[in-house]
Amino acid sequence: MIADDMAAEADGGMDDAVNGTDGGEAAGTSPDDGAAPRAADSLALDNDRLRERNHVLARALSRAGDELRKARARMAQAMEPPLTLATMVAMDGVRFDDQGVRHASAGVAVSGRRMIVPVSAEVELSKLAPGDVVVLNDSMALVGRRGASRLGRVRRVTRVLDDGRLLVSDSSGTLDLADRASRLSDAVVGEGDSVVVDSSGRFAVEVVSGREDADLVLEETPDVSFDDIGGLDEQIGRIRDAVELPFLHRGLFERYGLRPPKGVLLYGPPGNGKTLIAKAVAHSLAGPGAAGGVFLSVKGPELLNKYVGESERLIRVIFRRARERAAGGRPVIVFIDEMDSLLRTRGTGVSSDVETTIVPQFLSEMDGVDALDNVMVIGASNRVDMIDPAVLRPGRLDVKIRIGRPGADEAAAILGHYLTEDLPFEPGVRPDELIGLMTADIYSRTEERRVCDVRDDQGRWSPVYLGDVMSGAVLRNIVDRAKTAAVKSSILRGNDVAIGAGMLAAAVREEFLQTRDEVLDADPREWSRINGIGDGRVTAIRRNAQGAA
Repeated sequence: MIADDMAAEADGGMDDAVNGTDGGEAAGTSPDDGAAPRAADSLALDNDRLRERNHVLARALSRAGDELRKARARMAQAMEPPLTLATMVAMDGVRFDDQGVRHASAGVAVSGRRMIVPVSAEVELSKLAPGDVVVLNDSMALVGRRGASRLGRVRRVTRVLDDGRLLVSDSSGTLDLADRASRLSDAVVGEGDSVVVDSSGRFAVEVVSGREDADLVLEETPDVSFDDIGGLDEQIGRIRDAVELPFLHRGLFERYGLRPPKGVLLYGPPGNGKTLIAKAVAHSLAGPGAAGGVFLSVKGPELLNKYVGESERLIRVIFRRARERAAGGRPVIVFIDEMDSLLRTRGTGVSSDVETTIVPQFLSEMDGVDALDNVMVIGASNRVDMIDPAVLRPGRLDVKIRIGRPGADEAAAILGHYLTEDLPFEPGVRPDELIGLMTADIYSRTEERRVCDVRDDQGRWSPVYLGDVMSGAVLRNIVDRAKTAAVKSSILRGNDVAIGAGMLAAAVREEFLQTRDEVLDADPREWSRINGIGDGRVTAIRRNAQGAA
């Protein structure tokens, strides 16, 4: 319509030009001599405008056509019947009719239901493999292949059958039988491996790394002996009576009707040698000429960072491994660090009440240790008050040994393991002299070693000194600071720099400043409970006046 109007307008302009009028002059007026050229220019300009408008219209019509085709395509797609995804199980049969047309059928699984469906002639049969995801049309004919599935539920292999099939279990221990997908036909799959089972539950389609449990449970034969531990003579004597005697003198225990303890709990502030003691126990149980004690170590929090039901399964894995190692007569120590995080008192509401299932599983495994005299459970905890009472009853963790903070005498014994005669010292200076100076400095009750003040739940303030929060780990750290300073000085000077009193005093000062800053940033109640300060009833921590200056 627009083009027709413009054409009519152009024709009208042509008529005016022929009749000698331009619409702006009265009829009968004589034109100037240049009227004809001007009329021709006007006509050309009008034609250009008309062509541009036609081009605009053509582009608009083209766009409208494209949108219409897209709309028709979307409508056609929306009207197509849905396709169904299924799991390929096996070929059912292939035949050719008199005209040479192929007729094939295959077994597939759809939502757990087994079906025999025809296979489209366009599908290449050689590419269909058990465990693959295939496509069924609305007539339930197999019309396409999507390849191997990589998603599904993770299951643990409990047994590999002779024909290659896998007996798998979920976190609750429920067993299922799964075949191998074609991609796993030649793969090495063993008991304890994790596999992905497809949505149909019929095929193991992928092996998940089997290192998770191995990384979780550290197994070693420790080379730490009781001679390597300083300042804990009394505690070492108690644990040797509880653990070594039943293992190394089994006949005497039987003669006197004594039952060896099944478990030991080492509790107290952190950093004071609980792990070292457990390793030394495993080392000592090797005995002269024995094959060596086995030390299985696991941290409580690592067991909780799992999916629902995984914690219980991992507890079973730990004890199963202990029984396997002990079956050959080797003494086995199962060491569970930070036991309070794993075996909290039931009903506390911590960790979404997972302790209601984890604690019974642990107790069941502990009670089953009766059949093996070579397994000993040693737990370590900074918060024994949070462990479920059932775990601490006689017949489970029978022996409880507190590993407290070292006093000045115990600290001197610990330092003696790190400041030895073979180190470069200043002339005329003996290690025991330096140790004496260090312990006097660390345990001094002066303002220079006053870490902070704490307030109890009665509103009373009391000072805390460096010696009050000292541990074996901190003592070693102080010595390491001094040794590091000596190494750096030796590098700068080009020769060995001797360790002296000044270097050790500087290390004590650095440790004091770091400890003070860490304490002031800590939560008062949690810090006091873990470290055994103020009977765990600290409600506030403040910097003392000199520390603030």
